[in-house]
Amino acid sequence: MDEPVEDGFPRLSDELVEEVFFRLPPAEPTYLVRASAVRKRWRRILADTGFRRRYREFHGAPPVLGLFQEDTSFVPTSPLLPAQPNWRPRWTTLAAVDCRHGRVLVTPSSRYFGDFGEGDPFELTVFDPLTGHQRRFPSPDNDVLWFSAAVLCAAQGCDHHGCQGGHFRVAFVTTDQQKSVTSGWLYSSQTHTWSKLTSAHHPNVTKYTFNRYVPSVLVGDAIYFNIDGVIKCDLGTLCLSMFERPTDVKGGRLMIAEDGGLGFAALVDVTDLTLWSMETGLDGAMGWAKLRVIDLDTLLPDGALSIPTADCVISCIAEGSQIIFISTSACYMVDLKSGQVRNVSSPARKFFPYMRFYMPAIEAGSMGKGQ
Repeated sequence: MDEPVEDGFPRLSDELVEEVFFRLPPAEPTYLVRASAVRKRWRRILADTGFRRRYREFHGAPPVLGLFQEDTSFVPTSPLLPAQPNWRPRWTTLAAVDCRHGRVLVTPSSRYFGDFGEGDPFELTVFDPLTGHQRRFPSPDNDVLWFSAAVLCAAQGCDHHGCQGGHFRVAFVTTDQQKSVTSGWLYSSQTHTWSKLTSAHHPNVTKYTFNRYVPSVLVGDAIYFNIDGVIKCDLGTLCLSMFERPTDVKGGRLMIAEDGGLGFAALVDVTDLTLWSMETGLDGAMGWAKLRVIDLDTLLPDGALSIPTADCVISCIAEGSQIIFISTSACYMVDLKSGQVRNVSSPARKFFPYMRFYMPAIEAGSMGKGQ
């Protein structure tokens, strides 16, 4: 018997339609918009909160919607952006410090350029680019000159695939070159307080140690910073510790390895992208193991590497994915799993990826339904 046809479309079950929608790429939210406009039943499916959850679970790590530069300007990588007036904040006095779980952490740019007096108070701000919601709070120590910090979701039960508001935490670390010590604090938006972390001896620190808005990575219940070595901030025990990187090549980046553990990526030379992961040896000791060496000549467009070696850098890595942004004559978004490469912006030494599931058709169709 012929399959029933409704409005020119085969009558498929909701389950089969969902399976098709699951395969719409989250980095292309326009596909969801078009699908929702075809039929009311499709829009109802897309508007269902259960479908939203299953869609995020199916795809895992959220897509990269864009890149924040250090001056908080935004470079979109997705063709459809949220229609919010505060999507691109016009703050000329703030510098981006970190971006994670749909939130961006910023601080006054005077801290970046050193245009401040000792002991001058300053604030940190966490904002949601999708809603424009902001939360300001004081720094833990006004005498800090340079620091790095990480923002992360603290909502109970959140799987971080679809963070939408709620409480957050901020890990804040600073290095004292004279005492060879790195200290830290942990902020909770729920209690509005900073908790002091145990300090870590930092034997490799020098007066040239660069601890200023260093990118971080969240693995399990710990935040890691690359500051002349790897600084581990254990969020459960509130302890700081330090261990060596797999290489001292400048510009290396911490990342999440394919197995979900801690990883590291570095351009060992202008063409070789080398990946490591932290693994347990036969003797039970933890150590770095080299995983892959990728020849960028085989990935990047012709002529992309015809620049001085110093100008080829890893600008950022999308957390929880195998997507790396490499800046040469332009900034290229490189998906190590699929091998896909595309030019996304002019070159920059550092970006902060903005990762979030943005499903405009679903959100529009969910108005008044417990959204």
